[in-house]
Amino acid sequence: MAGQSEAFDASVGLAFSLKAFETYRKSGMLSAEVRSILGVRGKGTACLELVQGKVTACYIIDKAGERHAVNLQLLRQVDTEKGPFSWVFHSDPTPSVPAAFPYQAPRATRQSGPLSPVPQQQVPSLYPQQLQQWTPQQQQYIQLIFSLVDGRRSIDEIKAQTLLHSSTVDEIIRILLVLRAIAL
Repeated sequence: MAGQSEAFDASVGLAFSLKAFETYRKSGMLSAEVRSILGVRGKGTACLELVQGKVTACYIIDKAGERHAVNLQLLRQVDTEKGPFSWVFHSDPTPSVPAAFPYQAPRATRQSGPLSPVPQQQVPSLYPQQLQQWTPQQQQYIQLIFSLVDGRRSIDEIKAQTLLHSSTVDEIIRILLVLRAIAL
């Protein structure tokens, strides 16, 4: 099921708008068409991925479909100077991970030093029906992290092997724990 698109009035500025999303813990994608910005020629689409109001990814997709990472603060500044842009919010129907499943490192790991836990796969693969509530991109991220869980890599090593933000990997680990696809 795809998320719903909502026109979003960011005429008060991106910085203020992001505070509102954080306050209301919104999840989804905020995007706007931009021109000649941050080393990207021509038109592009600025994208901000939000999970419970927190920005987990910030990038621009150029006219060739290539993704360019961009600093959130710089995007805020450009929005102030050249905008405000016409932002569209695509809500994410993904439910938040229940608070009953917070991520916590095992006690032995906490006492033994800076090493993070080593997750173990509990199932051979994830089935599409398990992931249907997430967007295709989120499904891809979940599959990626699941494939990196091999019983030898720690969570910190998994984070180091992806370009995903650390908090995004943590959220995916929580999701995999809730799905009982992995165990710590």
